[in-house]
Amino acid sequence: MALRASTPPVPPTDEELNSYIRIRYRLLGIDISVLPVSDDTAPMDQERLLANGRSILREDVEAANFEIDPQFTLPVTFPAPFVAWAEEDPR
Repeated sequence: MALRASTPPVPPTDEELNSYIRIRYRLLGIDISVLPVSDDTAPMDQERLLANGRSILREDVEAANFEIDPQFTLPVTFPAPFVAWAEEDPR
Protein backbone atom coordinates (compact mmCIF):
# COMPACT_ATOMS: atom_id res chain seq x y z
CA MET A 1 0.00 0.00 0.00
CA ALA A 2 1.54 3.29 -1.11
CA LEU A 3 1.54 6.30 1.16
CA ARG A 4 -0.45 9.20 -0.13
CA ALA A 5 1.00 12.65 0.08
CA SER A 6 -0.86 14.65 2.67
CA THR A 7 -2.64 17.74 1.49
CA PRO A 8 -1.83 20.92 3.37
CA PRO A 9 -4.62 22.24 5.59
CA VAL A 10 -6.79 25.06 4.33
CA PRO A 11 -5.55 28.35 5.77
CA PRO A 12 -7.99 30.00 8.18
CA THR A 13 -10.08 32.94 6.99
CA ASP A 14 -9.70 36.42 8.42
CA GLU A 15 -12.92 35.95 10.41
CA GLU A 16 -11.68 32.68 11.92
CA LEU A 17 -8.42 34.33 12.92
CA ASN A 18 -10.31 37.33 14.34
CA SER A 19 -12.40 34.97 16.50
CA TYR A 20 -9.24 33.21 17.69
CA ILE A 21 -7.55 36.54 18.51
CA ARG A 22 -10.61 37.87 20.38
CA ILE A 23 -10.81 34.65 22.43
CA ARG A 24 -7.11 34.81 23.30
CA TYR A 25 -7.46 38.43 24.45
CA ARG A 26 -10.55 37.48 26.52
CA LEU A 27 -8.64 34.63 28.16
CA LEU A 28 -5.90 37.12 29.06
CA GLY A 29 -8.51 39.46 30.56
CA ILE A 30 -8.10 42.13 27.86
CA ASP A 31 -11.28 43.82 26.63
CA ILE A 32 -10.64 45.10 23.11
CA SER A 33 -14.22 46.37 22.81
CA VAL A 34 -13.09 49.54 24.60
CA LEU A 35 -11.06 50.43 21.50
CA PRO A 36 -12.75 52.24 18.63
CA VAL A 37 -13.67 49.89 15.78
CA SER A 38 -11.88 51.96 13.16
CA ASP A 39 -10.32 55.35 13.89
CA ASP A 40 -7.25 56.59 12.04
CA THR A 41 -6.61 59.25 14.69
CA ALA A 42 -6.59 56.78 17.59
CA PRO A 43 -3.28 55.23 18.68
CA MET A 44 -4.88 51.80 18.17
CA ASP A 45 -8.25 50.53 17.01
CA GLN A 46 -9.83 47.08 16.77
CA GLU A 47 -9.32 46.89 13.02
CA ARG A 48 -5.55 47.47 13.24
CA LEU A 49 -5.19 45.28 16.32
CA LEU A 50 -6.85 42.33 14.57
CA ALA A 51 -4.92 42.92 11.32
CA ASN A 52 -1.66 42.92 13.29
CA GLY A 53 -2.65 39.73 15.11
CA ARG A 54 -3.55 37.98 11.83
CA SER A 55 -0.23 39.01 10.32
CA ILE A 56 1.73 37.65 13.30
CA LEU A 57 -0.16 34.34 13.26
CA ARG A 58 0.40 33.87 9.53
CA GLU A 59 4.11 34.69 9.85
CA ASP A 60 4.44 32.13 12.68
CA VAL A 61 2.97 29.44 10.42
CA GLU A 62 5.45 30.31 7.66
CA ALA A 63 8.34 30.15 10.11
CA ALA A 64 7.14 26.82 11.52
CA ASN A 65 7.02 25.31 8.02
CA PHE A 66 10.68 26.07 7.40
CA GLU A 67 12.51 22.93 6.28
CA ILE A 68 15.93 22.42 7.80
CA ASP A 69 18.64 20.92 5.60
CA PRO A 70 19.50 17.56 7.22
CA GLN A 71 23.17 18.07 6.30
CA PHE A 72 23.35 21.49 7.97
CA THR A 73 25.66 21.63 10.95
CA LEU A 74 25.98 24.59 13.22
CA PRO A 75 29.40 26.22 13.32
CA VAL A 76 31.10 25.49 16.63
CA THR A 77 33.77 27.73 18.05
CA PHE A 78 35.57 24.87 19.79
CA PRO A 79 34.63 21.39 18.50
CA ALA A 80 34.49 18.77 21.25
CA PRO A 81 37.88 17.09 20.60
CA PHE A 82 39.65 20.45 20.56
CA VAL A 83 38.07 21.47 23.87
CA ALA A 84 39.59 18.40 25.53
CA TRP A 85 43.04 19.37 24.27
CA ALA A 86 42.66 23.06 25.13
CA GLU A 87 41.69 22.66 28.79
CA GLU A 88 44.16 24.21 31.16
CA ASP A 89 46.37 21.89 33.17
CA PRO A 90 45.03 21.92 36.77
CA ARG A 91 48.55 21.46 38.26
